[in-house]
Amino acid sequence: MIGVIPVAQQVSTRLVDDIDGSEAAETVAFGLDAASYEIDLNTDHAAKLREAFASYVAVARRAGGSSSAPRRQSATRKRSRDDLPEVRAWLAGNGYPVKDRGRINDGWLADYDAKSPNPPQQAAPGDKQLKREVTTVTAPVFQAV
Repeated sequence: MIGVIPVAQQVSTRLVDDIDGSEAAETVAFGLDAASYEIDLNTDHAAKLREAFASYVAVARRAGGSSSAPRRQSATRKRSRDDLPEVRAWLAGNGYPVKDRGRINDGWLADYDAKSPNPPQQAAPGDKQLKREVTTVTAPVFQAV
């Protein structure tokens, strides 16, 4: 009988910068127009990409996906049904394509809370009906994969 000799195998993966072919330091994941992308970049190119997106990310809101931060409760759960007609009227008057019925986009509610002439108010202790509340979540700009 012939003996089986174990064969060792070593596999190494080398990242190549997708811009100039140099050695890449990381894979950067990002999304645009509902599409997800990954690109292998060296340190300089990764910094330039983050710099190019920084001003847009600073004013954008996070949408979908998972986050390592705990999720906060939706503003719609704290909103009274009594003020929804007022919210819908303001949104429609300011160019939002809001419908007469159904859920209102959380981003639109945040815009209403931030821009409407009726600023959000805190509920008084013991008050059963909560007033509008604005919450801000700071998300990481990019995560290396």
